[in-house]
Amino acid sequence: MEKSNAHWKAAHPLLFIAGTLMAGVVMSTLFLSHIHDPVYAIIIIAIGLLLLQVSLQFPIPSLFRSILVFLILLSWGVSIYLATQEKNLIRFPYPKPWVEGCRNWVIQKINTTIIYEESNGFALALLLGIKSDLNKELLQAYTQLGIIHIVAISGMHLEIIFKNLTRITQWMPRRKFYLLLELLIVLAGVWLYTLMAFASPSIVRASVFFSIYFIGKFLQQSNYTLNTIAGGILILLLFDVKNIENIGLQLSYAAVIGIHLFYPLLNKMLPMDNPFLSFLWSNLCVSVAAQLMTLPILVFHFHQIANLVIVSNFIMIPLSNILLYSLVILVICPPLLDLPYMMGQCIQRYILWINACIRNLYEQPISSSIQVHFNSIQVALYYALLWLVYKWLYKKQAIYLLYLLVLIVGYRLLKLFSLA
Repeated sequence: MEKSNAHWKAAHPLLFIAGTLMAGVVMSTLFLSHIHDPVYAIIIIAIGLLLLQVSLQFPIPSLFRSILVFLILLSWGVSIYLATQEKNLIRFPYPKPWVEGCRNWVIQKINTTIIYEESNGFALALLLGIKSDLNKELLQAYTQLGIIHIVAISGMHLEIIFKNLTRITQWMPRRKFYLLLELLIVLAGVWLYTLMAFASPSIVRASVFFSIYFIGKFLQQSNYTLNTIAGGILILLLFDVKNIENIGLQLSYAAVIGIHLFYPLLNKMLPMDNPFLSFLWSNLCVSVAAQLMTLPILVFHFHQIANLVIVSNFIMIPLSNILLYSLVILVICPPLLDLPYMMGQCIQRYILWINACIRNLYEQPISSSIQVHFNSIQVALYYALLWLVYKWLYKKQAIYLLYLLVLIVGYRLLKLFSLA
């Protein structure tokens, strides 16, 4: 744990760089969407570099230097937006033939082992993000219960691949050459799966996150999760600034940040010695932490809250993890003694049982959604309140509860007078 705000700030440079650049991008989307000339971006970057050079050459008070650096980064965020109005800053060729060959091989394996249409469509959606054969009624049930992310390729999928690849490579000697080989194997596996899953924003976010983390580990750098998250945001902005408007990416990053900040605090509130109860409590804490951060984004875009979102996530996340592990084993299982076919039949029945549970839950009257509307000011207020709750839980100081009360009362007074 960091000892002071200054120490914390010094340890998280990427967080402040990416956050300030992103603020510049957001400002530009609000006020500069009519400008499409990239020349302005070049001018802004040149002025920023000149000011940065001046700040380094001449003695300036630290406060003014901090303000100047903040304004330079903010202006560079504006320049990123202006420079990427027409095309992305960075492009990589897409290895289509090779990736499609691997994807078709996996699809063929699933099609020959999981035959029943509903189970087959669900398996393909869960493993590769192919939703064309997914039952529409079932999709509506998952959406209504707030667990549609289960069938969206995300960090949960990559974490399984990442952990198992590192388990395999950990037997290699811990010398420099083999560590580099391990890095290449893990990154190749992660990005191959990302491309096979059509490189959706949520899985690209997860791939960038794991890549930064593992490269930093290889280079023996300090590991701060918020730095890794911020570095991922920065890279995605440089590739395509429009990523910031993608709802899936917003939800994905919000969930990861929520788990990072709130999960440790919630989990240690109720320590347990029983491994089974500890697992259940840990799973519940993950669901609550993710929902705390994603709630305002969901309400802002979709204007509704699923009543059973905590319950359905609590049930479905471990069940879907078991299914995902089973599908990965099925894909890599060699065709010996009809073993893949027997595994496919077991997985098929397991999928039908999960979907029957979801349908039963969906048919309950309590599963209907609550209609709620948030505007941008209310979203900002929610996150401000959540930040104060986090500070109170983290530092155990009642002053943050006072700030929380003042903010709520102030907002209610403003609403009262605005209606008068």
